Amino acid sequence: MAKAQKINKEFVQEFVSKQGYPEVGQFEERKDLQKFYKHLTDEQLKDWVELEGLEFKPSDSQPINRMRMAMAILYKHFPKAPAKKKQSKYAKYSNEELIELALKNEVAFEPCDDERIMRMRAIMALRANGVID
Repeated sequence: MAKAQKINKEFVQEFVSKQGYPEVGQFEERKDLQKFYKHLTDEQLKDWVELEGLEFKPSDSQPINRMRMAMAILYKHFPKAPAKKKQSKYAKYSNEELIELALKNEVAFEPCDDERIMRMRAIMALRANGVID
């Protein structure tokens, strides 16, 4: 969409009647898309959601339904960035390094067959003895 184009109710209704609903990539910024669908009726939003094949969790509340339909459209056009998983502060240690550290500092912990559980036990024992923080 042209940046200079003012998005108002008349423009939106005329655009939908002549060209249908905007395709992904027609809006350069989220704000412009939000201004566009703000002027659509609930029926038009529902029609657009169905046309795009999007899903949303229906609610008994009309305003919540409207918001959920709008968010489904928004995320279709501007997908959310995946959340970054916070890395553990012990990720820098390999299992072997943890076990070696425990042996070196004479810290006892109960070994087991599952590497993940053994890693957790080693970290907890090392922390309890003040070897790592």
